[in-house]
Amino acid sequence: MNTSKLMQQSLFVVAVIGSLVLINVLGLRLFGRVDVTRDGAYTLSKATTETLGSLDEAVTVTAYFTENLPAPYSSNARYVRDLLEEFRSSSKGRVSFEFIDPASQETDKDKETKKEMKQDIFGRRFREPTAIEKELASTGIQPVEIRVIEEDQQQTKRAYMGLVIRYGERKEVIPVVQGVAGLEYELTTMIRKMTRAKTPVIALLQGHDEPKPQEKLQHLSTLLSQTYELRPTELGQKERFEPEIDGVFVMGAKRALAPNELKAIDQFLMEGKPVAFMLDTVSVDLRTFESTPAQHGLTAMLATYGVTVGDKLVADVASANVNVQERRGYMVVSAPSPYPFIPIVKRLEGESAISQGLGDVTFPFVSEVKATAMPGTTVAVLARSSEKSWLENSPANVDPRRDWRSETITPSGPYGLMVQVSGKLKSHFAAEATTSAAPGAPPVLVQSAKDAKLIVIGTGALFTDDFLTGRPNAALLLNVADWLLLDPALLAMRSRGMAVAPLKTDLSDGARTAVKLGNPLGLPLLLAAFGLIRWRMREARRRTETAS
Repeated sequence: MNTSKLMQQSLFVVAVIGSLVLINVLGLRLFGRVDVTRDGAYTLSKATTETLGSLDEAVTVTAYFTENLPAPYSSNARYVRDLLEEFRSSSKGRVSFEFIDPASQETDKDKETKKEMKQDIFGRRFREPTAIEKELASTGIQPVEIRVIEEDQQQTKRAYMGLVIRYGERKEVIPVVQGVAGLEYELTTMIRKMTRAKTPVIALLQGHDEPKPQEKLQHLSTLLSQTYELRPTELGQKERFEPEIDGVFVMGAKRALAPNELKAIDQFLMEGKPVAFMLDTVSVDLRTFESTPAQHGLTAMLATYGVTVGDKLVADVASANVNVQERRGYMVVSAPSPYPFIPIVKRLEGESAISQGLGDVTFPFVSEVKATAMPGTTVAVLARSSEKSWLENSPANVDPRRDWRSETITPSGPYGLMVQVSGKLKSHFAAEATTSAAPGAPPVLVQSAKDAKLIVIGTGALFTDDFLTGRPNAALLLNVADWLLLDPALLAMRSRGMAVAPLKTDLSDGARTAVKLGNPLGLPLLLAAFGLIRWRMREARRRTETAS
């Protein structure tokens, strides 16, 4: 009897071990993941699956990752491997990848090169790069210096964490994967860029003292160049944009547009193509804080589309700080001071893919923007100032040393700062359609041929180099461009993970403390309670069996 029981137990153990081995073997060929995050952060987005499903040729990804990296870099490597595994599965094998440790590719000569240290004229020690390091540098993959603990000592180690994506003869590079936030969006965008037939072209209107790409828009140019061609454009006397233009940015014009330029923008919209207006009421020099009026001349045309841009600056208690220099005795010190003319919108609103998940966006020297839905159009306010905001009469005193303690301010907010309009627009030049056009001139379109897209923001400064260094403003810029020209599903992918889930503001102190303690301690206590209950039940059953 005991022998039979022992055999049964042995067979059970063998069966369990065999099942585990079988599951592991199947796991080498099958891939799966259960995503329980609130916003599906670990599930491929619709834009990614559609992009991968439409591939005509193979995409190869080579991941150069140094092995045995310390945390948090080790978890980044695991995430990259899992993400690429999902890309391969969703593409039905069109995406392939391999992980390479550059150290494993070193020859004996490379290893000797790493041991040979030299000194420059200043006495600084260095070594010549190895052959594999030169090859990776020519590809665009650069090493990073990280701190590791080896042999009980803290040391600096050169590590690689880069990706090379190839599609036919085309190549894109991610030099360093320092974080995984937004990596899916970056990979999908690169694959789309390599596989598309034409790069979308954005015309940046020039000729009215707007900021130039090589001066105040270097960050904007860098961000947009990843997906688009940004083309500075002066219309001169022309009444139409070039046919290859896919979208237009009217940004920071200080002088009024000419009638032919207004008509070119209007007819561009009537063709069903998108335009983004970033309009200034005043232009402020951040070094001297001197302000000069800006005249864009777009008021009447925008009113035809149901949009009104005010001529007063919005000031807000919810604002950024600026450094103000003060004289204290013989010293001049710089101290941060609230500056209400740079409002910070804590949370963008609306159901638009542009605004979802975005917050902490700065709107410097912004004016109020209102929108009214016209027949055939829909409008949405995407950004508002806080309730503690007000309007400053022109000319506004924007001096950061302004003494707010001596003034009586009555907040009257919130005010709209950014609006979105889409649908069938009526032309501002519809009356000209009944008049005889000049010979050879294109006919005036009275209504947009298809749904047009229009964005109006009450400031042109938010995307300049002074304010585009932070992630929220950069994300908003890319969202605007993507909404105008690409699949809106890409926007949802980029915004995923940026939204926060704060505690409700009306929680009592006791409830707030319970939530804070419950997060780290709740699950362990529940497991301990479950174990205690199970132990008590087993003890009770054992006593019952003994008594019987």
